[in-house]
Amino acid sequence: MNHIVQLAKKKASQSSCVYKVSAIGLDKRGNVIYKSTNKHRFMKKGGGLHAEMEVMKKAGPSLRTIVLCRVGRSGEIRPIDPCPSCAAKAKELSIKILTIRSTDVPR
Repeated sequence: MNHIVQLAKKKASQSSCVYKVSAIGLDKRGNVIYKSTNKHRFMKKGGGLHAEMEVMKKAGPSLRTIVLCRVGRSGEIRPIDPCPSCAAKAKELSIKILTIRSTDVPR
């Protein structure tokens, strides 16, 4: 699971947003099927998208788990939880959302 943590940190650091967030979509075997970062909301009306929502839209029916990660400016892991809308959509689709809170294991 440590490689997923490193992948999530690296992907989050690629975001151009102030709050750098990544979401890694996994299938039932734990294989990565889609990676995403959060997007700016003000580029166009309705243009913003949470990283976990993009994964749910693009990964397809084999998606079982989303690993959510947020990093600070210096690359340290910061706390994060999915918003109520993303959490509700994940529950509706029977997708588990795990959050990375340290360099250890997602919860």
